Amino acid sequence: MPSDIPQSTVGKELPKEVTKSTVAVDCEHVEKMLHRAKRGKFTFSADEPPRLGGDDKHPSPLTYIAAGIGF
Repeated sequence: MPSDIPQSTVGKELPKEVTKSTVAVDCEHVEKMLHRAKRGKFTFSADEPPRLGGDDKHPSPLTYIAAGIGF
C-alpha cells in the first residue's frame, strides 16, 4: 500500500533510523469519570458511559486511543 506522505517530505523511503519523541499532556479529574486533558492550545475531555460511572458526555478514553491508531 503506498504511503500518503509526500515523497518530497521523506524521499523514496521512510527513515530507517529510530526516532524518539515524548509528548506531555496535563490531565485533571473533573468529576465522576470525567477527565480533562490539555496539550498546548488544545483541551479535550473524556468520559465513560453510565454503566461505568460516567455521564457519557464526551468520548471515552478508549475512543481517543482507537482514533490515535487510525490517524
